[in-house]
Amino acid sequence: MRGPLDRLVHLLDVCFKGVALSAGVAVIATVAVISYGVLAREALHLSDVWVTEVTTYLMAYMTFVGTAALAWQSRHLKIDVLGHHLGEGGKRVLAAFSTLVMSAVAVVIAVLAVQFWWDAYTSGERSWGMFSLPLWIPYLCLVAGALLLSLVQLVRLATIVFARRELAHDLSVDELVLGRDK
Repeated sequence: MRGPLDRLVHLLDVCFKGVALSAGVAVIATVAVISYGVLAREALHLSDVWVTEVTTYLMAYMTFVGTAALAWQSRHLKIDVLGHHLGEGGKRVLAAFSTLVMSAVAVVIAVLAVQFWWDAYTSGERSWGMFSLPLWIPYLCLVAGALLLSLVQLVRLATIVFARRELAHDLSVDELVLGRDK
């Protein structure tokens, strides 16, 4: 029988596949919008004042929300200088420490993102573009991405710290931290 942490990890696997898919759709939409903008400007001599604004919002979504999906899939950049020189126990301690630091940074970013969003929401700040969109709406990308990244890091930390002892001996640190099928 799977424990609560295993069920949470499985649920997040499914959730982050959807998040990654949505970021991929945003990439395709960005390419389509930019392509339209080039075609409209160069070939049809039409105005495309909205293209920059829409592209900016799509890129914000891809960047902030996509970061959490990449972190969950362990497809982010990382440099492993010490891990090659340590045994399994040392690697486990190093993984726990680095994940703890990353969790702390992610939580601080999430708190600051919520404060930033709240300021835009309460002040009624609007974009200067064609849509004059209330800026709290696109700032939600930052909030959602930071909160999801915090969740990813905290679950990863819990996975490292609370892994059952028999599971921890059967799996390498990479499998423990990243999952067997990642």
